[in-house]
Amino acid sequence: MKIYLLTGLTLFTIIVNGQVRQPHSLYFMETIPQISQMNPAFQPRANGYVILPGVNADILSDLAGKEIFQQQKDDWFIPIQEEYDYNKLWKSIGEKKSVVFNSGVDLDLIGYGLRVGNGYFSFGISEHFTANAVSPTDLFKLAEQKGITNKKSYDLSPLHAQAMAYLQVQFGYSLKVNNRLTVGMNVKPLFGQAAIVPKVEKFKVVRENSIWDTEIRGTVHSSKLVDKIEWDNDNDIYNVTFKDLEYYQFYDWVNYGFDFSNPGIAFDIGAAYQINDRLNISAALNNLGFISWKEDLKWFSANINVSIDEEITEDKFDEWLESLKDELNGSFKFREQQDNFKTALSPVFYAGASYQLTESLSAGLLSRSVFWKNNFRQSFNLSGYFQPYSFVALNAGVTWQMKNNVYLGGGLTFLLGPLQIYVLTDCIPTRFSKLKDEYGEEIAYLPLHLNSLTARVGINLILGRHGYVNRPMLEKRKNSWN
Repeated sequence: MKIYLLTGLTLFTIIVNGQVRQPHSLYFMETIPQISQMNPAFQPRANGYVILPGVNADILSDLAGKEIFQQQKDDWFIPIQEEYDYNKLWKSIGEKKSVVFNSGVDLDLIGYGLRVGNGYFSFGISEHFTANAVSPTDLFKLAEQKGITNKKSYDLSPLHAQAMAYLQVQFGYSLKVNNRLTVGMNVKPLFGQAAIVPKVEKFKVVRENSIWDTEIRGTVHSSKLVDKIEWDNDNDIYNVTFKDLEYYQFYDWVNYGFDFSNPGIAFDIGAAYQINDRLNISAALNNLGFISWKEDLKWFSANINVSIDEEITEDKFDEWLESLKDELNGSFKFREQQDNFKTALSPVFYAGASYQLTESLSAGLLSRSVFWKNNFRQSFNLSGYFQPYSFVALNAGVTWQMKNNVYLGGGLTFLLGPLQIYVLTDCIPTRFSKLKDEYGEEIAYLPLHLNSLTARVGINLILGRHGYVNRPMLEKRKNSWN
C-alpha cells in the first residue's frame, strides 16, 4: 500500500468543494428578473414576473484539472502514482501555503415580483448547497517525499472542509428614490438542513532522525448528518453511520426540506445611481448573515500526540500511517452536543458600471469580491449587452479571475410569449483534453484546463412587458443622442 491515506485526504478536499457565485453576465441582463439577487436595488424591466425552477452551479479551484491529473503521452497520472511529476505541481501552486477548492449549487424553486409605483416587490424560495475546502501544500510534500525526509516539519493545520445545505426565503424591495438614485434590500430568512463543520486547531508532523512526532488537535460539529455511533468494548468509536437518504420517502423529504429548527438570517443591500443619460454606477453587499444550528447535533474531538522512535524508510512508511490511524480511532471523543454552533455565509461585494452606447447596446464593467473564511477571491468582468428586439437579449464578455486565468463568458435569453428561457455562463470551454481507455480508444473530452466554472439556466414567466420592455432604454429626444 502506498500513501493512500494522505492522497485520500487530498482528493477529499478536491471533491468536497465550494461556495456558490452567480455568473457575472447576470448583473447586466436587466430583462432577467433574477438580477435583484445580485443587486437588490435593480428593478427588472418587466412590470411583473413569476420565477419557475432554475439551477445555478459553481466550481472554483486554485488548481486546474490538468494540474492535478497529469498527462504524459496518452496516459494520465494522479499523485499516488510513481510516474507523477511533482515539479509541475509546485510550479502551479507557487508560494501558497494551502490550496482552496469551492463549489455549490443554488436551486430556484418559486418566486414572483411586482412593480408598484416607484417600488418593486419580490419574493422567492430557493435551495442552497455550499461547501469549501482547504488542502495544505505540506500534505502534497508529505505525499511526494513519502515522509522519509530527515529533520523535516510538515504543518497540516490549514486542512479544512465544510459543507452545508439550507433553505432560503427572500423578501426584497427596491425603491426609485428619484430620477437618479435607486436603493434596495433583500431580507433572507434561512433554515439549515444539514451541516458538517470541522475545526483543525493543530496538525503537525515532525521527523528528526528516527523520531516521528505527530500532534493533532481539533473538533468536528455536525447537524442532522450522523445517524448513530457504534462503540467497541474499550469504549472507543469503531463505526460512524451517516443518514442514508436513499430510503427517504416523499414525506421524509418534505419534513427534511421544510424543517425550521435551525434558523438563520441574511441581508443584501444595494444601490444604483444614474450619473447621466448613458452612465450608471451601482454597488451591492450580499450574504451578510449566518445560520444557528440547534437540531440533532453531534460533536467529535481529537487531542492526539503520537511519538514513534523507529527508523521509518519508504517501505515502512505505510506502517506509520497504520499506527497513526489506530491512534486516531482510539482517541476520538464523541457526545450529543447541547451547545449550538453557527456557520456564517460568505459575503460578496459587487461594484459595477454600465454605459449606453446605442439604444440597444451597452457596455459593462463589474468587480466582484468574495470573502470566504481565511480566503479572498477577486474577479473582474468586461462585457457587452445587446437587445436588438424585445424578445431576445444576449451578453458576451471576458472574466479575469485574479491568480487564475481569463475566461470567455456570456448569456442568452429569449421569450416565447410570456415564457422566458435563459442560459448564462462565466466560462465557455475552448480546449478539451482527450481521455482514452486501456485499449487506446477515446472515451471522453473534458475541459481540464479550467480553474473555474459557473453556469445558470432557468425559466420565468414575464408579465406586463408590453409598454415597458419595448420602450427604448434611452429616449431619442434627449440631447445625448443628437
